[in-house]
Amino acid sequence: MKRYLALSFFIFFACHKTVKKDILPPQGNAAQCICQPCPKPEEIKPASAIIKVNIEDYPFFKDDGEKKDFLKAAQLNMKFLEASLSKKSSYIFENRKVSYELLLKTNKEFLDLLNQESSWETFNKKAAEKFELYELRPSTKEIIFSSYYEPIIEASLEKTADYKYPIYSKPEDLISVNLEDFSEKFKGEKITGRIDKDALVPYYSREEIDYGDAIKNKAVPLAWFKSAADIMDLHTQGSGILKLPDGKYKKAKFAATNSLKFKGWMTALLEMNLMTRAELNADSAKKFLDSHPELERKILVQNKRYTFFKLEDNEDLSVGPEGTYGYPLVGGRSVAVDNSIVPFGTLAFMKTKLPDVDEAGNYFGKKDDSRFVFAHDTGGAIKNARIDFFAGNGPRAKKFAFSLWDPGRIYLLLLKEEVK
Repeated sequence: MKRYLALSFFIFFACHKTVKKDILPPQGNAAQCICQPCPKPEEIKPASAIIKVNIEDYPFFKDDGEKKDFLKAAQLNMKFLEASLSKKSSYIFENRKVSYELLLKTNKEFLDLLNQESSWETFNKKAAEKFELYELRPSTKEIIFSSYYEPIIEASLEKTADYKYPIYSKPEDLISVNLEDFSEKFKGEKITGRIDKDALVPYYSREEIDYGDAIKNKAVPLAWFKSAADIMDLHTQGSGILKLPDGKYKKAKFAATNSLKFKGWMTALLEMNLMTRAELNADSAKKFLDSHPELERKILVQNKRYTFFKLEDNEDLSVGPEGTYGYPLVGGRSVAVDNSIVPFGTLAFMKTKLPDVDEAGNYFGKKDDSRFVFAHDTGGAIKNARIDFFAGNGPRAKKFAFSLWDPGRIYLLLLKEEVK
Protein backbone atom coordinates (compact mmCIF):
# COMPACT_ATOMS: atom_id res chain seq x y z
CA MET A 1 0.00 0.00 0.00
CA LYS A 2 2.71 2.50 1.00
CA ARG A 3 4.75 1.64 -2.11
CA TYR A 4 2.15 2.73 -4.66
CA LEU A 5 0.49 5.53 -2.68
CA ALA A 6 3.64 7.64 -2.45
CA LEU A 7 3.91 7.83 -6.25
CA SER A 8 0.17 8.06 -6.81
CA PHE A 9 -0.25 11.06 -4.47
CA PHE A 10 2.12 13.32 -6.37
CA ILE A 11 1.15 12.37 -9.91
CA PHE A 12 -2.55 12.61 -9.07
CA PHE A 13 -2.06 15.86 -7.18
CA ALA A 14 -0.51 17.54 -10.18
CA CYS A 15 -3.58 17.09 -12.38
CA HIS A 16 -6.49 17.01 -9.88
CA LYS A 17 -7.29 19.18 -6.87
CA THR A 18 -10.14 19.03 -4.38
CA VAL A 19 -12.04 22.29 -4.06
CA LYS A 20 -14.75 23.84 -2.01
CA LYS A 21 -16.30 25.62 -4.96
CA ASP A 22 -15.44 26.48 -8.52
CA ILE A 23 -15.66 29.87 -10.15
CA LEU A 24 -13.33 30.06 -13.12
CA PRO A 25 -12.19 33.08 -15.12
CA PRO A 26 -13.22 33.13 -18.78
CA GLN A 27 -9.92 31.72 -19.97
CA GLY A 28 -9.87 28.84 -17.45
CA ASN A 29 -6.79 27.57 -15.63
CA ALA A 30 -3.52 26.38 -17.12
CA ALA A 31 -2.71 22.71 -16.58
CA GLN A 32 0.09 21.71 -14.23
CA CYS A 33 3.34 21.11 -16.10
CA ILE A 34 3.37 17.42 -15.18
CA CYS A 35 0.41 17.12 -17.57
CA GLN A 36 2.11 19.03 -20.40
CA PRO A 37 5.66 20.20 -21.34
CA CYS A 38 7.16 22.37 -18.61
CA PRO A 39 8.60 25.80 -19.44
CA LYS A 40 12.35 26.27 -19.36
CA PRO A 41 13.67 27.43 -15.93
CA GLU A 42 14.36 30.96 -17.18
CA GLU A 43 10.74 31.25 -18.37
CA ILE A 44 9.23 30.46 -14.98
CA LYS A 45 8.01 33.57 -13.16
CA PRO A 46 6.22 33.84 -9.80
CA ALA A 47 2.46 33.97 -10.28
CA SER A 48 2.12 36.37 -7.37
CA ALA A 49 4.04 37.86 -4.48
CA ILE A 50 3.43 39.42 -1.09
CA ILE A 51 5.27 42.75 -0.91
CA LYS A 52 5.74 44.98 2.13
CA VAL A 53 4.16 48.41 1.64
CA ASN A 54 6.07 51.55 2.56
CA ILE A 55 4.21 53.60 5.14
CA GLU A 56 3.92 56.58 2.78
CA ASP A 57 2.08 54.29 0.35
CA TYR A 58 -0.53 53.03 2.81
CA PRO A 59 -4.11 53.37 1.49
CA PHE A 60 -6.60 55.39 3.49
CA PHE A 61 -8.47 52.91 5.68
CA LYS A 62 -12.23 53.40 5.48
CA ASP A 63 -14.83 50.67 5.77
CA ASP A 64 -17.97 50.79 3.59
CA GLY A 65 -19.48 47.57 4.96
CA GLU A 66 -21.81 46.84 7.87
CA LYS A 67 -19.90 46.99 11.16
CA LYS A 68 -22.05 44.27 12.76
CA ASP A 69 -21.02 41.87 9.99
CA PHE A 70 -17.36 42.72 10.54
CA LEU A 71 -17.61 42.09 14.28
CA LYS A 72 -19.40 38.79 13.64
CA ALA A 73 -16.66 37.69 11.23
CA ALA A 74 -13.92 38.89 13.60
CA GLN A 75 -15.25 36.80 16.48
CA LEU A 76 -15.39 33.70 14.29
CA ASN A 77 -11.90 34.51 13.08
CA MET A 78 -10.58 34.65 16.64
CA LYS A 79 -12.18 31.28 17.40
CA PHE A 80 -10.34 29.78 14.46
CA LEU A 81 -7.01 31.36 15.41
CA GLU A 82 -7.27 30.34 19.07
CA ALA A 83 -7.97 26.76 17.97
CA SER A 84 -5.00 26.85 15.57
CA LEU A 85 -2.24 27.97 17.95
CA SER A 86 -0.82 24.46 18.24
CA LYS A 87 -0.48 24.05 14.46
CA LYS A 88 3.08 24.04 13.15
CA SER A 89 2.36 25.63 9.77
CA SER A 90 3.82 29.07 9.17
CA TYR A 91 3.89 31.44 6.21
CA ILE A 92 6.27 34.10 4.94
CA PHE A 93 5.18 37.64 4.04
CA GLU A 94 8.23 38.96 2.21
CA ASN A 95 10.89 38.27 4.89
CA ARG A 96 8.62 38.02 7.91
CA LYS A 97 7.46 34.72 9.39
CA VAL A 98 3.71 34.63 9.98
CA SER A 99 2.32 32.31 12.66
CA TYR A 100 -1.23 31.83 13.90
CA GLU A 101 -0.11 33.46 17.17
CA LEU A 102 0.88 36.61 15.28
CA LEU A 103 -2.41 36.62 13.36
CA LEU A 104 -4.34 36.32 16.64
CA LYS A 105 -2.42 39.22 18.20
CA THR A 106 -3.09 41.26 15.04
CA ASN A 107 -6.80 40.45 15.23
CA LYS A 108 -7.09 41.48 18.89
CA GLU A 109 -5.07 44.70 18.51
CA PHE A 110 -7.10 45.71 15.46
CA LEU A 111 -10.42 45.20 17.27
CA ASP A 112 -9.18 47.25 20.23
CA LEU A 113 -8.18 50.09 17.90
CA LEU A 114 -11.45 49.94 15.95
CA ASN A 115 -13.46 50.22 19.18
CA GLN A 116 -11.38 53.13 20.50
CA GLU A 117 -11.35 55.52 17.56
CA SER A 118 -14.37 57.59 16.47
CA SER A 119 -13.01 58.97 13.18
CA TRP A 120 -11.27 57.31 10.23
CA GLU A 121 -8.63 60.06 10.23
CA THR A 122 -7.56 59.18 13.78
CA PHE A 123 -7.87 55.48 13.07
CA ASN A 124 -5.51 55.75 10.09
CA LYS A 125 -2.88 57.57 12.13
CA LYS A 126 -2.92 54.93 14.87
CA ALA A 127 -3.11 52.04 12.37
CA ALA A 128 0.08 53.26 10.65
CA GLU A 129 1.83 53.18 14.04
CA LYS A 130 0.64 49.69 14.97
CA PHE A 131 0.46 47.63 11.77
CA GLU A 132 2.68 46.62 8.90
CA LEU A 133 0.97 46.31 5.55
CA TYR A 134 1.68 43.76 2.83
CA GLU A 135 0.12 43.77 -0.63
CA LEU A 136 -0.76 40.62 -2.56
CA ARG A 137 0.39 41.44 -6.07
CA PRO A 138 0.12 39.50 -9.33
CA SER A 139 3.07 39.24 -11.68
CA THR A 140 1.05 40.77 -14.50
CA LYS A 141 -1.96 43.09 -14.71
CA GLU A 142 -4.10 43.61 -11.57
CA ILE A 143 -5.52 41.35 -8.93
CA ILE A 144 -9.02 40.16 -9.84
CA PHE A 145 -12.03 40.07 -7.51
CA SER A 146 -14.83 37.60 -8.24
CA SER A 147 -17.74 36.56 -6.03
CA TYR A 148 -19.77 33.57 -4.93
CA TYR A 149 -22.92 33.07 -2.87
CA GLU A 150 -25.09 30.52 -1.10
CA PRO A 151 -28.10 29.67 -3.27
CA ILE A 152 -31.57 29.11 -1.83
CA ILE A 153 -33.24 26.42 -3.94
CA GLU A 154 -36.57 24.60 -3.81
CA ALA A 155 -36.04 20.90 -3.10
CA SER A 156 -37.72 17.77 -1.76
CA LEU A 157 -36.38 15.01 0.45
CA GLU A 158 -38.37 12.54 -1.66
CA LYS A 159 -38.34 11.92 -5.39
CA THR A 160 -41.55 12.99 -7.13
CA ALA A 161 -42.71 13.74 -10.68
CA ASP A 162 -41.65 17.38 -10.16
CA TYR A 163 -38.49 16.77 -8.12
CA LYS A 164 -36.36 14.30 -10.09
CA TYR A 165 -32.74 15.54 -10.02
CA PRO A 166 -30.75 14.24 -7.00
CA ILE A 167 -27.74 15.33 -5.00
CA TYR A 168 -25.69 12.63 -3.28
CA SER A 169 -23.79 11.96 -0.09
CA LYS A 170 -20.04 11.37 -0.23
CA PRO A 171 -19.50 7.89 -1.76
CA GLU A 172 -18.05 5.31 0.58
CA ASP A 173 -15.19 4.50 -1.82
CA LEU A 174 -14.06 8.11 -2.31
CA ILE A 175 -10.71 8.76 -0.59
CA SER A 176 -9.59 12.25 0.44
CA VAL A 177 -5.92 12.96 1.14
CA ASN A 178 -4.66 16.09 2.90
CA LEU A 179 -1.26 16.63 1.27
CA GLU A 180 -0.20 19.14 3.91
CA ASP A 181 0.03 16.21 6.34
CA PHE A 182 2.87 14.87 4.17
CA SER A 183 4.71 18.12 3.43
CA GLU A 184 4.29 21.80 4.34
CA LYS A 185 4.97 22.78 0.73
CA PHE A 186 1.45 21.52 -0.05
CA LYS A 187 -0.30 23.97 2.30
CA GLY A 188 -4.06 23.83 1.80
CA GLU A 189 -3.88 21.16 -0.92
CA LYS A 190 -6.00 18.02 -1.02
CA ILE A 191 -6.66 15.27 -3.56
CA THR A 192 -9.43 12.72 -3.90
CA GLY A 193 -9.68 9.43 -5.74
CA ARG A 194 -10.51 5.75 -5.36
CA ILE A 195 -8.59 2.50 -5.13
CA ASP A 196 -8.54 0.35 -8.27
CA LYS A 197 -6.27 -2.71 -8.43
CA ASP A 198 -3.99 -1.47 -5.66
CA ALA A 199 -3.61 2.02 -7.16
CA LEU A 200 -5.09 5.42 -6.30
CA VAL A 201 -6.88 6.61 -9.44
CA PRO A 202 -9.13 9.61 -10.28
CA TYR A 203 -12.73 9.35 -9.14
CA TYR A 204 -15.67 8.86 -11.50
CA SER A 205 -16.77 11.71 -13.78
CA ARG A 206 -20.18 13.39 -14.01
CA GLU A 207 -20.96 11.25 -17.06
CA GLU A 208 -20.28 8.05 -15.09
CA ILE A 209 -22.13 9.24 -11.98
CA ASP A 210 -25.29 10.83 -13.41
CA TYR A 211 -25.69 8.73 -16.54
CA GLY A 212 -24.19 5.43 -15.37
CA ASP A 213 -24.13 3.27 -12.25
CA ALA A 214 -20.74 4.39 -10.95
CA ILE A 215 -21.90 5.22 -7.41
CA LYS A 216 -24.84 2.83 -7.16
CA ASN A 217 -24.91 1.43 -3.61
CA LYS A 218 -21.96 3.70 -2.71
CA ALA A 219 -23.77 7.00 -2.08
CA VAL A 220 -27.23 8.01 -0.88
CA PRO A 221 -29.55 10.47 -2.67
CA LEU A 222 -30.08 13.25 -0.12
CA ALA A 223 -32.57 15.54 -1.84
CA TRP A 224 -34.26 16.06 -5.20
CA PHE A 225 -34.62 19.19 -7.38
CA LYS A 226 -36.87 20.38 -10.18
CA SER A 227 -34.13 21.45 -12.59
CA ALA A 228 -30.68 20.21 -13.56
CA ALA A 229 -29.64 23.88 -13.57
CA ASP A 230 -30.37 24.02 -9.82
CA ILE A 231 -28.07 21.05 -9.30
CA MET A 232 -25.29 22.69 -11.28
CA ASP A 233 -25.68 25.92 -9.32
CA LEU A 234 -25.39 24.01 -6.05
CA HIS A 235 -22.40 22.02 -7.31
CA THR A 236 -20.62 25.20 -8.42
CA GLN A 237 -21.20 27.20 -5.24
CA GLY A 238 -20.36 24.20 -3.04
CA SER A 239 -23.21 24.62 -0.54
CA GLY A 240 -26.75 25.91 -0.39
CA ILE A 241 -30.03 26.24 1.48
CA LEU A 242 -32.84 23.89 0.49
CA LYS A 243 -36.39 25.21 0.80
CA LEU A 244 -38.64 22.20 1.31
CA PRO A 245 -42.33 21.88 0.27
CA ASP A 246 -43.43 22.15 3.93
CA GLY A 247 -41.71 25.53 4.28
CA LYS A 248 -38.79 24.23 6.35
CA TYR A 249 -35.15 24.59 5.37
CA LYS A 250 -32.19 22.25 5.18
CA LYS A 251 -28.56 23.13 4.71
CA ALA A 252 -26.74 21.26 1.93
CA LYS A 253 -23.11 21.39 3.09
CA PHE A 254 -20.04 20.54 1.06
CA ALA A 255 -18.74 17.02 1.74
CA ALA A 256 -16.28 16.31 -1.11
CA THR A 257 -15.70 16.53 -4.85
CA ASN A 258 -14.31 14.08 -7.38
CA SER A 259 -11.59 16.69 -8.11
CA LEU A 260 -11.86 16.34 -11.88
CA LYS A 261 -11.63 19.26 -14.30
CA PHE A 262 -14.24 21.96 -13.83
CA LYS A 263 -16.02 23.67 -16.70
CA GLY A 264 -19.01 25.91 -16.10
CA TRP A 265 -22.07 24.57 -17.88
CA MET A 266 -22.91 28.08 -19.08
CA THR A 267 -19.45 28.26 -20.64
CA ALA A 268 -20.33 25.00 -22.39
CA LEU A 269 -23.44 26.66 -23.84
CA LEU A 270 -21.22 29.28 -25.45
CA GLU A 271 -18.60 26.83 -26.70
CA MET A 272 -21.30 24.63 -28.23
CA ASN A 273 -22.79 27.70 -29.97
CA LEU A 274 -26.14 27.12 -28.27
CA MET A 275 -26.29 30.67 -26.89
CA THR A 276 -24.43 33.91 -27.50
CA ARG A 277 -22.73 36.06 -24.85
CA ALA A 278 -25.37 38.73 -25.39
CA GLU A 279 -28.14 36.22 -24.63
CA LEU A 280 -26.44 34.47 -21.73
CA ASN A 281 -27.21 35.07 -18.07
CA ALA A 282 -28.17 32.82 -15.16
CA ASP A 283 -31.91 32.98 -15.87
CA SER A 284 -31.73 32.58 -19.65
CA ALA A 285 -29.29 29.67 -19.34
CA LYS A 286 -31.60 27.85 -16.93
CA LYS A 287 -34.58 28.44 -19.22
CA PHE A 288 -32.63 27.04 -22.17
CA LEU A 289 -31.58 23.91 -20.27
CA ASP A 290 -35.08 23.25 -18.94
CA SER A 291 -36.61 23.61 -22.43
CA HIS A 292 -34.06 21.38 -24.19
CA PRO A 293 -34.00 18.07 -22.29
CA GLU A 294 -32.56 16.33 -25.35
CA LEU A 295 -29.37 18.43 -24.96
CA GLU A 296 -29.10 18.16 -21.18
CA ARG A 297 -26.62 15.29 -21.02
CA LYS A 298 -24.38 16.67 -23.76
CA ILE A 299 -24.19 20.05 -22.01
CA LEU A 300 -23.76 18.93 -18.42
CA VAL A 301 -21.10 16.26 -18.94
CA GLN A 302 -18.77 18.98 -20.23
CA ASN A 303 -18.22 19.64 -16.52
CA LYS A 304 -16.53 16.52 -15.15
CA ARG A 305 -16.31 17.99 -11.64
CA TYR A 306 -18.90 16.58 -9.23
CA THR A 307 -19.76 17.76 -5.71
CA PHE A 308 -21.12 15.64 -2.87
CA PHE A 309 -23.02 16.94 0.16
CA LYS A 310 -24.29 16.34 3.67
CA LEU A 311 -27.61 17.69 5.00
CA GLU A 312 -28.20 19.54 8.25
CA ASP A 313 -31.20 21.31 9.75
CA ASN A 314 -31.14 25.04 9.07
CA GLU A 315 -33.68 27.32 10.69
CA ASP A 316 -31.39 30.38 10.80
CA LEU A 317 -30.74 31.66 7.28
CA SER A 318 -28.36 34.32 8.62
CA VAL A 319 -25.72 31.69 9.44
CA GLY A 320 -23.50 31.25 6.41
CA PRO A 321 -22.08 28.03 5.00
CA GLU A 322 -18.97 26.56 6.55
CA GLY A 323 -15.76 27.89 5.02
CA THR A 324 -12.63 25.84 4.54
CA TYR A 325 -11.30 27.38 7.75
CA GLY A 326 -13.94 25.37 9.64
CA TYR A 327 -16.42 28.04 10.75
CA PRO A 328 -19.34 29.88 9.04
CA LEU A 329 -18.67 32.41 6.31
CA VAL A 330 -20.02 35.94 6.77
CA GLY A 331 -21.47 37.74 3.76
CA GLY A 332 -19.47 40.82 2.82
CA ARG A 333 -16.63 39.93 5.19
CA SER A 334 -15.30 36.47 4.25
CA VAL A 335 -13.13 35.94 1.19
CA ALA A 336 -11.60 32.89 -0.48
CA VAL A 337 -7.85 32.97 -1.07
CA ASP A 338 -5.04 30.77 -2.29
CA ASN A 339 -4.25 29.12 1.05
CA SER A 340 -0.80 28.09 -0.12
CA ILE A 341 0.09 31.81 -0.06
CA VAL A 342 -2.27 33.43 2.45
CA PRO A 343 -3.05 31.70 5.78
CA PHE A 344 -6.60 31.39 7.02
CA GLY A 345 -7.36 33.99 9.67
CA THR A 346 -5.46 36.79 7.92
CA LEU A 347 -7.02 40.24 8.30
CA ALA A 348 -7.06 42.13 5.00
CA PHE A 349 -8.16 45.46 3.52
CA MET A 350 -9.61 45.40 0.01
CA LYS A 351 -10.32 48.17 -2.51
CA THR A 352 -12.31 47.55 -5.69
CA LYS A 353 -15.60 48.33 -7.41
CA LEU A 354 -18.51 46.23 -6.13
CA PRO A 355 -21.95 45.71 -7.72
CA ASP A 356 -24.67 48.02 -6.43
CA VAL A 357 -27.62 45.63 -5.92
CA ASP A 358 -30.74 46.01 -3.77
CA GLU A 359 -32.38 43.25 -1.70
CA ALA A 360 -34.72 42.33 -4.57
CA GLY A 361 -31.77 41.68 -6.87
CA ASN A 362 -32.04 44.86 -8.96
CA TYR A 363 -28.68 45.96 -10.36
CA PHE A 364 -27.64 49.64 -10.49
CA GLY A 365 -24.06 49.42 -11.74
CA LYS A 366 -20.73 49.44 -9.85
CA LYS A 367 -19.47 51.66 -7.06
CA ASP A 368 -16.12 52.15 -5.33
CA ASP A 369 -15.82 50.12 -2.14
CA SER A 370 -13.19 49.57 0.54
CA ARG A 371 -13.52 47.28 3.56
CA PHE A 372 -11.80 44.92 5.97
CA VAL A 373 -12.22 41.19 5.31
CA PHE A 374 -10.86 37.86 6.52
CA ALA A 375 -9.30 34.91 4.67
CA HIS A 376 -11.84 32.18 5.42
CA ASP A 377 -12.21 29.98 2.35
CA THR A 378 -10.60 28.44 -0.73
CA GLY A 379 -11.69 27.52 -4.24
CA GLY A 380 -10.47 25.45 -7.16
CA ALA A 381 -10.07 28.54 -9.37
CA ILE A 382 -8.81 30.79 -6.58
CA LYS A 383 -5.09 30.59 -7.21
CA ASN A 384 -2.29 33.11 -6.78
CA ALA A 385 -3.43 36.75 -6.85
CA ARG A 386 -7.17 36.11 -7.03
CA ILE A 387 -9.79 36.93 -4.38
CA ASP A 388 -13.30 35.49 -4.23
CA PHE A 389 -15.76 37.61 -2.22
CA PHE A 390 -18.57 35.81 -0.36
CA ALA A 391 -21.81 37.71 -1.00
CA GLY A 392 -24.19 35.85 1.36
CA ASN A 393 -27.51 34.36 0.24
CA GLY A 394 -30.79 35.43 -1.35
CA PRO A 395 -31.66 37.35 -4.57
CA ARG A 396 -29.26 40.21 -3.83
CA ALA A 397 -26.32 37.88 -3.25
CA LYS A 398 -27.03 35.94 -6.45
CA LYS A 399 -27.12 39.03 -8.65
CA PHE A 400 -24.08 40.45 -6.85
CA ALA A 401 -22.03 37.28 -7.35
CA PHE A 402 -22.83 37.05 -11.07
CA SER A 403 -21.93 40.73 -11.54
CA LEU A 404 -18.46 40.90 -9.99
CA TRP A 405 -15.31 40.39 -12.06
CA ASP A 406 -13.24 43.49 -11.41
CA PRO A 407 -9.64 44.52 -10.72
CA GLY A 408 -8.65 45.87 -7.34
CA ARG A 409 -6.08 45.75 -4.55
CA ILE A 410 -5.81 43.81 -1.32
CA TYR A 411 -3.54 44.50 1.64
CA LEU A 412 -2.69 42.05 4.45
CA LEU A 413 -2.26 43.45 7.98
CA LEU A 414 0.27 42.30 10.57
CA LEU A 415 0.98 43.74 13.99
CA LYS A 416 4.38 45.42 14.01
CA GLU A 417 7.23 43.63 15.76
CA GLU A 418 8.01 44.89 19.22
CA VAL A 419 11.14 47.03 19.37
CA LYS A 420 13.61 45.41 21.76
